[in-house]
Amino acid sequence: MNFGSFLIYSATFVGLYTSLFFLLTIFRHRHSLYRPLLQKNFPAVSILIPCYNEEKTISHTLQSLLALDYPKDKLHILVIDDGSKDQTLAVAKQFEKYPFIKVYHKENGGKCTALNYGLKKVHTKFVGTLDADSFVDPQSLRKMIPYFQDPTVQAVTSSMKVYQPKTIFQYIQNIEYIFGIYLRKALSLIGSIKVTPGPLTLFRRSIFDKIGYYHRAYDTEDLEIALRLQTYNYQIENAVDAYVYTVAPASFKALYRQRVRWYQGLLRNAFDYRHLLSYRHGNLGLFVLPSTFLGIIFLFSLSAFTLIKLVTQGIKTFDSWASIGFDFSQFHPNFNWFFLNSQLIFFLSLISISLTLFAVFVGQKLSKGRFSKEFGKGIIINLFLYGPLYLIWWLGATFQVLFHRHPHWTQEKETS
Repeated sequence: MNFGSFLIYSATFVGLYTSLFFLLTIFRHRHSLYRPLLQKNFPAVSILIPCYNEEKTISHTLQSLLALDYPKDKLHILVIDDGSKDQTLAVAKQFEKYPFIKVYHKENGGKCTALNYGLKKVHTKFVGTLDADSFVDPQSLRKMIPYFQDPTVQAVTSSMKVYQPKTIFQYIQNIEYIFGIYLRKALSLIGSIKVTPGPLTLFRRSIFDKIGYYHRAYDTEDLEIALRLQTYNYQIENAVDAYVYTVAPASFKALYRQRVRWYQGLLRNAFDYRHLLSYRHGNLGLFVLPSTFLGIIFLFSLSAFTLIKLVTQGIKTFDSWASIGFDFSQFHPNFNWFFLNSQLIFFLSLISISLTLFAVFVGQKLSKGRFSKEFGKGIIINLFLYGPLYLIWWLGATFQVLFHRHPHWTQEKETS
């Protein structure tokens, strides 16, 4: 077996193993994927909304919170404007007519400083974070709170969906987020969630007094706080039927900046928390984090190998045509089933792709989504474009890390 074959078979084995592992995990817990809706004894909850230049969406975000099926006397909403240059503050101020909504303004310092500003004003037992371009489902809080009946649970994440996808890049993210719904639930079942997303995550307020407030964390504070919780082996759960809809980047440039920020944050925070790669942290340290970075290594290695093969084959093809004076009249394409690729790796690759698609369908079912034309369109677009885009994002993130570049969340807001 040559190096290329070894690389391909190794990557395929890892992909198949992880795919089957997560699918079997979901199947094993299929009867306990949801919790009963909270019916009484509603605890007080504070929701922090850090915002920068969100005049187009902050109103819709607050309207979605007003529509929550939750006692308003138990709800406290804190909007923290982080030095916006547009009318975000003025729009948010209009909602202060509701006694449970407070709006604050501070000088620009980054998302983590806005969250910490809000945390210092929170006195409720539970606190949640919500991005100012995200909209919650009315039942979300009532579906998330029951997980805290387990005293070991310190945070609960929700299921993110793309809000009204319209562009090709939003369709791509729509399928990606549906897969994320499936994956995050599987990770929660094995105690290995590694990010508590800005679009609606709930925490016990007391946990911040134990482990500290948010860090800048390369502008991926939601990832760092999850890794910090995992450092202390605190439990992070996922309410798969608690939905939050987020406005996804519509253009290549905005999406590229977002993903490069996410992935460089993963690389840098993972290095800072490399001590998590230990049996002391269970599945996260022994399986999830190693397989994540092994996947990245395979991504770069296979891409480089494929590029070399394409260039080599291109040169050979060019030489062959040159030897006959580029006489294309001698070229007579004729399909024959006999020459169909029957190598084992071909069929293993088909199985791997099929398992991934099946996982997307499971994610859609878990989130009780419809199998619409938009869903089908997103699947087709992802089959052709997601792989190249994913490689581009990781190349950009790796460049940022190697050359000590640091993206900022305000850059995304200014270009989206």
